[in-house]
Amino acid sequence: MENTKQESLKINMILNGIKGLMAIIFPLISFPYISKILGVEAIGKYNFANSIINYFILLAGLGISTYAIREGARVREDKKNLNQFSNEVFTINIISTILSYLLLFILVLIVNKFKDYSILIFILSLQIIFKTIGIEWIYSIYEDYKYITIRSIFFQLLSLVLLFTFVHSQNDLYVYVIITVISSVGSDVLNIIHLRRKYHWNVAITKNIHFKKHIKPILILFATTITITIYVNSDITVLGFLTNDYYVGMYSVSTKIYTIIKSLLSSVVLVSIPRFSALLAQNEKEQFKDTAEDIYKTLLTLIIPAIIGMIALRKEIILIISDASYLEATSSLALLSIAIFFCLGAYFWGQAMLVPLKQEKKVLKITIISAIVNVVLNLLLIPIWKENAAALTTIIAELIAFIYCKYETQKIVKLNGSVKIFIKSIIGCIPIIIITLIIKHIISNVIFSSIVIVTLSIICYTIVEIILKNEVILYYLQKIKSKIYNLNCKK
Repeated sequence: MENTKQESLKINMILNGIKGLMAIIFPLISFPYISKILGVEAIGKYNFANSIINYFILLAGLGISTYAIREGARVREDKKNLNQFSNEVFTINIISTILSYLLLFILVLIVNKFKDYSILIFILSLQIIFKTIGIEWIYSIYEDYKYITIRSIFFQLLSLVLLFTFVHSQNDLYVYVIITVISSVGSDVLNIIHLRRKYHWNVAITKNIHFKKHIKPILILFATTITITIYVNSDITVLGFLTNDYYVGMYSVSTKIYTIIKSLLSSVVLVSIPRFSALLAQNEKEQFKDTAEDIYKTLLTLIIPAIIGMIALRKEIILIISDASYLEATSSLALLSIAIFFCLGAYFWGQAMLVPLKQEKKVLKITIISAIVNVVLNLLLIPIWKENAAALTTIIAELIAFIYCKYETQKIVKLNGSVKIFIKSIIGCIPIIIITLIIKHIISNVIFSSIVIVTLSIICYTIVEIILKNEVILYYLQKIKSKIYNLNCKK
């Protein structure tokens, strides 16, 4: 039974990894086209408006998703209790969504800066209500990552078709925004339909709500989430207020790449949250510890070569997804590459470990400190170093959160073996650096050289890790061998 649980978790990691990989491939196709068609300033306008909407999506969400996944996973085998719980949480979510819209409309009316972006903000605001009624957290509770993966790929394909069909000039900025919203809203509508068909029940508004039971942990998680978002989004927001659309557009290229890679790697951690909550509810502490060790070792094995690769190919990556007019973003991309390590580390030790352990107050404490540090440093440094300052402050904020969350978690659950995996992964990256230097010198074509570098780097990194007996690599190689063997036996 224990092995079956571990296997299903690893399958979920793979499925979510595929979803994350598609989140890389599709932007690599769409963003170069959009950045060239719309130009730096239009991209800057979109990203500034989007950064504003993200705050209100967050306000509407109210930390409910994290709370619902954690608590719902504990009672998911009891359909009656889960249905009641879901209805109560959904009703609270509707209330917070209404409040979010009211505040947004008031601010658009009174803040002059927002008036210039009012149409963009209005279109993007449709995501707020649909994210609420889309109840994505239900699928995480049930660990239904197969559906989530297939659905995501479908709407990514649809958005690409719409993009290339309708966006052809700088005047099509609003069309691009509408397509972005359709892609997001479509997923939410499909969620509602799928919930009825597969699970045969509807989440509905209810009058019977145990506010005292839900509101305190929800508000703590909300405060945590909003402070995380502040130091994630404050970079672009402050950059937009203190500089202009040019610098926002330039920094947006770096953050786009950063977000793509971060989303892919965080998929390894994301699938663990409902599993961790369920294990703790069943008092399976040893299994919780073993599973956490597996997840963290996998994360380290993937994240370190990804960071080295991003830094080594930062110029090529920018040229591939945009053009030479964005090359100024290489320095901020290098800095954000470093931030990925601390960001995902903080996410693992905080959201995946401390929150299921019901230590959300500690996570709130450190995220408030990190957010304050980030915003203050942004205000001080952005006027001097522009987008590079925004990237630097992200590193500092994520580092603070990472150190604190790891320290607090290790006091409760001591994970072993991560230092060895870290060292092995670092050693495995040495060939990546050598390969990059040699291939860049030999091949001048940006796309071809990048493909060769990535291919050879993956092969060499894997070989080195096998030699060093990295257990993560050995596990997945064994699984691949078993699959091949089974297929041959069937033939």
